[in-house]
Amino acid sequence: MDQNIQASGEGLLRAWLSLTAVICNRRMVTGMTFNEAVVCNHLLHQRQAAPDHPLTATDLCEKTSLLKSQMNQVLSSLERQGYVVRSRSSADRRQVELTLTAAGEAAYREAHQNASALLGRLVERIGTERADALTQQLNLVAADIQELQDSRQKGTL
Repeated sequence: MDQNIQASGEGLLRAWLSLTAVICNRRMVTGMTFNEAVVCNHLLHQRQAAPDHPLTATDLCEKTSLLKSQMNQVLSSLERQGYVVRSRSSADRRQVELTLTAAGEAAYREAHQNASALLGRLVERIGTERADALTQQLNLVAADIQELQDSRQKGTL
């Protein structure tokens, strides 16, 4: 592997780990675990984008890259707290659909306030144009990494 590519890859890894540590370890989201907040975020945005198409645990595993066992723990915790309801799909009884309750939405929004305020200050600092460009780049990186991981799992990488 080219030394420049390897050095850039190491730099990306250090930046990635630093950002992950800040997000996960500094409790940007308070009041619920990081994974609970991620799941609630997906459920809320799905309800807003396509209210007639609730997500399943399998959908959430794909969106979050959590293992089924991890997702089951997160969903069980959210269900115990009254934040999520599981129900059989009327279209396909084998499917279990997930719904974010009003209490779950309120808890998520409260937990989300800290992160939202911090990111708002970041946008003020770097400007909306740079923030939008960074968002676009992060989304592209996430998609590329997912594609590379999928290729590795299929043995085509």
